[in-house]
Order: sequence, then structure tokens, then C-alpha cells
Amino acid sequence: MSRKVLISVFIFLQFFAASLAGAQVMAGLMKSGESVSVSASIKPLQLIAAAITADAVINEPGLIIGPAQDPHHPFLRPSERTTLAEADILLWVGPQLEEALSESIETAPARVINTYALIQENGMTVTGPADPHVWLSTQNARLIAEALTLELAERDTVNRQLYENNRNNFFNSLDSLDAEINTALAGLQEIPFAVYHNAFRYYEQQYGLSHIASYTGNEELKPGIRKVLEVRELLADNNVNCLLLEPSNNPEEISQLTGREMKLISIDILGFDYAANKTGYRDFMSGITQAIKTCLQP
Repeated sequence: MSRKVLISVFIFLQFFAASLAGAQVMAGLMKSGESVSVSASIKPLQLIAAAITADAVINEPGLIIGPAQDPHHPFLRPSERTTLAEADILLWVGPQLEEALSESIETAPARVINTYALIQENGMTVTGPADPHVWLSTQNARLIAEALTLELAERDTVNRQLYENNRNNFFNSLDSLDAEINTALAGLQEIPFAVYHNAFRYYEQQYGLSHIASYTGNEELKPGIRKVLEVRELLADNNVNCLLLEPSNNPEEISQLTGREMKLISIDILGFDYAANKTGYRDFMSGITQAIKTCLQP
């Protein structure tokens, strides 16, 4: 074989090897990005996840319990069961909120992040009965975001820097959000208010609020006549004019319990009106703040 032919074969082999290596790298990039599937049990956790996965190759974080579903007793559609079963990383609050999902999550192949347990170990907690509404604190949202970032960075090393940058941007946005919330509520912390369902304790603790009365600690249980009279007396004695409700509450029915004219403001603490994108959680918490401010203002 001539020297010219040998050189040509060598060049061809070098080009082929380089092309093959490049194809393998590209395949690795696509596989790394597309193979990580993140799902969340409830919308607020999906909003946090979306802030961390923004601009990545992976799909939008899946949502297991959709609108019009009760997290305590969800009836999952086939598509929602698929979302749960196919997740590589799964965020849920824990059996304190979604007990009906416990068996499915225990047998799921996903890496599961129990956010209630995470917060009890490292986050902002509240005294009294167990309160699963951990997402109503930006301090806790930071911890949830950090835990998810670590999992994603480990599983998808190609996009590690992207996830970490998203986390940092999310933290910065929460810093500015906290300042905005404190400004919005300035001068309103001492105004008495009531809640129908005692679900706002994390938000109240972080931002210096404290409700004077609540009708129930369990949204599935209606208050008895003794409780209604007790709350009615507290409302009158403290001249309470603001009552926070949730979409499942009927304002007309609730107004008959109070014994006085009040502002009844409904807040969706599951955030179904917000898009799952990089600003979704921020928008959600800002919306809650505006609703509370409206209720508290004279």
C-alpha cells in the first residue's frame, strides 16, 4: 500500500473517530437532559420545581393532583397516575397532606423528596398541631428548591450549572419578594383578622401576622355550634373585620356564621391559577399577599 493511501486511510479513521465521539457526546447531552423527569404532588411544589428546571431540556415538571382535586382524597386520572409512575424525582408534602398517595409513592421508583420531613428537620416550623402547608413560607421554599437542585445536579451533570444558576436566581427573586411583602404588610400586622381554615401559620409566622380566631384546623370538618359561638364572640370582642377563606368555602354560608359584617377574601393556597414557570411561585406568594393586604386594610 502506497504512502499516499496510508495517509488517506489514517485521515479517514481520525475523522470517523472524531465524528463518532461527537455523536456520543451529543447523545449524552440529549439523554442527560431528556431522561430526568420531575413531578410534584401539588401545584405549589410544581411552581418551585419549575423555577429550578427553567430553560433546561427536560419537560415541564409534572403535576399529580390537578385542579378540583382534594389533596387529602385525590382521585387520580390515568394520566396523573402515569405522571407519578414515570417520575425520576418526585416532590410531595408527605402523608400529613396526601396520605392517599402514600402507597403509590412508597412503591414508585423515583427519588422522593418529602418536603414536610425536610422542613421539620431544617426549615421554619410552627408550634401546635402538624401543619402540612409548608410551601406558604419562602424560607421553606428555599430549602425545597435546594434539595431539588442537588438531586437534579447529581442525575443530570450536563445541566448542573443551569440548575444551580436557576436556584441562585430563584433565591434572589425570593429575597426581593420578601422585601416587597414586608413593605406591603407594614402597619397591618397588629390588625386582628380571622381564618376559616387554620392553614396560614407558616405565612403568618414569617411575616409577623397572627390570626385571632379560626373555625377549623381541618378543612374536611365543619365547626360545631359551640365553636361557631366561640368564634363569633372573639370576632365581636376584637372588632375583627377580615376573614380569610379558601375557594372550597361558600361565602354566603360563612357570612351567616360570623354574626357581623366582614370582608370575606378567598385565597387559593394551592395556586392553580399560576403558570408553572420561573416566576410562578413568586407570583403565587405575591398574589396571596395582595389578597391579605386587601382584607386587612380599613
